[in-house]
Amino acid sequence: MTTNLVELINSVLKKSANRCASKINISNALFNKRGREDITILASGQVYTQVLNKAIEDAYRKTNTHTILEFNQCGTWFLIQEIINPREVRPAGDFTIRLDEKWCDCDKFQKLHMSCSHVVVSCKHVHHEYKNYIHPVYTLKSVSNIYI
Repeated sequence: MTTNLVELINSVLKKSANRCASKINISNALFNKRGREDITILASGQVYTQVLNKAIEDAYRKTNTHTILEFNQCGTWFLIQEIINPREVRPAGDFTIRLDEKWCDCDKFQKLHMSCSHVVVSCKHVHHEYKNYIHPVYTLKSVSNIYI
């Protein structure tokens, strides 16, 4: 009786080990493929990931619906009014931006460490480069280091 139980357990473990090994091989192949793709994109001169590029394009499109109401002389504090945007979940309103503290009322700036549309408008107003407010983790160089 004990022998049959041990044989049953061994057969189950062997099958699961074979499945895991095949999944690991597939994962390694995908990992290597993705690494080669990212290195190729990096060699082409692209600086940021596709996800960030898409988010920045979206932020630029939204900037047309923003108006700067107030700002300080140093160019670090802004009050921006946003017109209704039907794609957004949050209501339109006034947003405070503090560039020196990397802070915005919408919380996207703090949580994702990338420039939201309010930050892009603020940077355009004072001729700052919005890329200075993007975390280095979004660079392709940082991403490609994972694969090396």
